[in-house]
Amino acid sequence: MITNLSNIAEKMASRQGITKKEFLRESLESGLILNDEEYEVALMYINNAGITTMEKDDKIFSATRFTAYKDETFCVVDIETNGNFPQNDQIIELGAIKYKNGIIIDRFESFVYSDFVPDYIQRITNISQNDLAGAPKLKDILLKFRKFIGNSVFVAHNVRFDYNFISESLQKVGLEELLNRRLCTISLAKKTIESEKYGLSYLKEHLSIDTGDHHRAYADALSALKIFEISLQKIPKNVETTEDLIEFSNSPKRKRKKVKAS
Repeated sequence: MITNLSNIAEKMASRQGITKKEFLRESLESGLILNDEEYEVALMYINNAGITTMEKDDKIFSATRFTAYKDETFCVVDIETNGNFPQNDQIIELGAIKYKNGIIIDRFESFVYSDFVPDYIQRITNISQNDLAGAPKLKDILLKFRKFIGNSVFVAHNVRFDYNFISESLQKVGLEELLNRRLCTISLAKKTIESEKYGLSYLKEHLSIDTGDHHRAYADALSALKIFEISLQKIPKNVETTEDLIEFSNSPKRKRKKVKAS
């Protein structure tokens, strides 16, 4: 089923939530359900697509609105693609780490079959055509990843790229889009870490992070996790829930006022 439910997901995560009436209307408009008697079907779809829902005062919320971020499950993700623009760009490696209560609780790492890897991508990633020859097909890996991430919060360095690429890839192979809440470690680092630049390679050097090869999916996911951990040490006390943390990371960076010389 190909839908576009990002608007519903954002409203669920908001402080106001979404009313059941509004939820039904938008579910109908998106093509998720056929009539208003399929409320439970729509709710089940949303839960299966990455959001744990909560009903309160005749409204529906994402559970991240009430979950303490310290108790949240985060999934830190990175992908490598074959860079075959524009139509055939495809994931060739996917790495992910599940993290909760300060510890890694699970990991995911796999090559993805592709019949073409340009020379420049091989030079950047050190992934050759031979590495991918016997790798699982894209749909199989995405099915496993969808199960792996579950309803955890999707975290990445430049999250928009990884999240959108995976979500679009899921839909291309006929699977559910991603609706998981997401958090960008670039945005979070800008609020918590003093640095001239915030690219992954620069922050790794700046923060003395040694996680292996750059431009390899699992190693880069691990680097993003280390940055995430460092950032969490500098979170303001008023940030309590997962949505507080997401909102804090997305908030504009305040410019420091210059002190005039007396």
